[in-house]
Amino acid sequence: MHAGEDNPLASEETAASVVQSVVLHVDDDMSSLIMAEGTLEDAGFAVVHASNGREALDRYQEHQPDFVIMDAEMPVMDGFEAIRRIRQLPGGEHVPILMTTGLDDLDSITRAYDEGATDFVTKPVNFFILPHRVQYMLRSKVTADELRASQEKLDKAQRIAKMGNWEWDIESGALNFSHGFLLAIPAAESAPPSTWSECLHLLAEPERSMFEQAALRAVRKPDRLSIELSPSGGTAGQKPRTIVLEGEPQLDANGKCTHLMGTVQDVTEHREAQAQIHNLAYFDITTGLPNRARLLQLLGAAVQRADQNNSKFAVLFVDLDHFKQVNDTLGHDAGDLLLQMVSERITDVLRSSDLLTRGSEENTETHTIARLGGDEFVVLLDAIRRPEDSARVAQRLAGVIREPFHLDDNEVSISSTIGISVFPADGTDSATLLKHADVAMYHAKERGRDGYQFYSRGIHERALQRFSLEKDLKRAIGHGELDLVFQPKVEIATGRISGCEALVRWLHPERGPVSPCEFIPLAEDTGLILPLGQWVLARACRQMQQWHQLGDIGFGIAVNCSAVQFTRGDMEKELDTALKDSGLAPHLLEVELTESLLMHDINAGIASLQRMKALGVKVSIDDFGAGFSSLSYLKRLPADKLKIDQCFVKDLDSDAGDKAIVVAVTKLSHDLGLTVVAEGVETREQFGALRELACDEAQGYLISKPLAADALIAWVREQGQDDDPRWLADAA
Repeated sequence: MHAGEDNPLASEETAASVVQSVVLHVDDDMSSLIMAEGTLEDAGFAVVHASNGREALDRYQEHQPDFVIMDAEMPVMDGFEAIRRIRQLPGGEHVPILMTTGLDDLDSITRAYDEGATDFVTKPVNFFILPHRVQYMLRSKVTADELRASQEKLDKAQRIAKMGNWEWDIESGALNFSHGFLLAIPAAESAPPSTWSECLHLLAEPERSMFEQAALRAVRKPDRLSIELSPSGGTAGQKPRTIVLEGEPQLDANGKCTHLMGTVQDVTEHREAQAQIHNLAYFDITTGLPNRARLLQLLGAAVQRADQNNSKFAVLFVDLDHFKQVNDTLGHDAGDLLLQMVSERITDVLRSSDLLTRGSEENTETHTIARLGGDEFVVLLDAIRRPEDSARVAQRLAGVIREPFHLDDNEVSISSTIGISVFPADGTDSATLLKHADVAMYHAKERGRDGYQFYSRGIHERALQRFSLEKDLKRAIGHGELDLVFQPKVEIATGRISGCEALVRWLHPERGPVSPCEFIPLAEDTGLILPLGQWVLARACRQMQQWHQLGDIGFGIAVNCSAVQFTRGDMEKELDTALKDSGLAPHLLEVELTESLLMHDINAGIASLQRMKALGVKVSIDDFGAGFSSLSYLKRLPADKLKIDQCFVKDLDSDAGDKAIVVAVTKLSHDLGLTVVAEGVETREQFGALRELACDEAQGYLISKPLAADALIAWVREQGQDDDPRWLADAA
């Protein structure tokens, strides 16, 4: 019988599909080979023979058959071993293999499948049915090949998309996944998990807990799973990856989740692309600063914060003067470089935290610089304390921009004009604040450029007054406008004078006396407190030495130290210099420091006090109790005196709480060997109460107001040598 005649297997469709198919028939029975060959060739197959397993391996590698019929029992090498080895050859893992055997025991059949047989038939073989069996198995192979090709395409697509799929059997804990799963989770490549538990242990905390809890919620509800993780692991030095895990619960007839099926995708590049798009949308390419769109977002956030906190912030609109000339003369590359250098200088100014927070213990402000385009910049000063602070920043900005720029071999000098608007006085929304700062900038340009202008005239005038006062104070230090006054301190037990405190006063040539409450905070804010403090210390030491040389007094003098002097200056050096220059004996000088200053860094404060004490001066803790309570640290402080704040003295004779505090502080101080001084004593009743409580010294208007140097000497002489001094009799 030949193909195309009466054999139904030889139809046009069949011939077209199998005419090229090669069958390798392996059997040591020649009659079986001959009988099978006839029917297979009539069905359109090409047949290759082998008589044992070893020969079958050679024939397989030579002809690469599409189908193998393998006898089980043969000499040299049996069919079981031959199947196992064929499966190890290139292309042999998927070829259909039909095993023929006279062994019908279960162990032989199981072994046949274990070694890789696709199917089996028992002998004697019906050779007329055999071609149909082969044809059916080849069709199954085509389907399997198509499925594998489809799977390969899916794997390739998942690899391109950096995606994989997975399935978790809830009951058994088994985990099945695609190759893309391994690629998406770096740690899985070196240790592929077989169970859900092993998969979880590929992740480090907190990703492991996040994924586990999200998956359990999806199973229990049941509900969709979606979570983003950044797992560690993979190749050493590999940059962190971002993966997205999603899953859908599979339910049984009772609505119980039996499986969780899902995908995993590495979205690192996608996130990086999103970040790049975000940068292009919200940041300036030339300078890397936020652009107008981003600035409006930041302004909106600043408005919300200021509304919630009842605070102020300022918008500075900065325009570069004559920038166009640089572009026209040196080219746009030089112009771009200049813009970058300007942005760096502005950024450096904003990083100077002491501009806005000088004198404060910590800096919590956030400031932003943005480029609107061209030569226009905007600076957002968030959470300013007062509008004048923004003017100070504007001055610094103008100063650093005014300094020459070096562009390759060219030196370029430009200036800036700055407009300032302040929330909420000049606007309560982003657009209004930005517009008003722009308007103020143009007003400043009309006044001649290279300056700044507040949108509100009232704020501008106050800023000018403050800066005028700062300028005058700088001039006043050491130019005869400042002077010292001295307030006596007395022993409470006897009423006799025990010392005095030096206090600075300013007599302005035009404004007259300026309150210390006005110029001392200004000096601390601007840093002028350093030269001012040095002047006070030197002047007080010289005055006290002069009095002692003349024999006018026999007590010492106290000088108050500002927090700025203590933290930013060199107090030990200044004390040593003042003592040496004046010749004053160190034990006659007392330095007063506030407790809050010391508590900011107790260990550093103690070390500094020890260095002061080493010079021989006395140390007094001023305003004790007004700040954070520090009784637990009191025993560690190398101090001589402790001054009780006047807030506890004010109602001492009527407030039981104040009295209890004074009693406790006095008792503890005496136990530690400290002298206790009460300040702000204004009434006879307060003085009497302090005497009953065994307080050591008192200072206040009951005794005397601050006096000029000559007036103090006269006052001291008036007191006489009696046990009942003149001031005590007058106060009765």
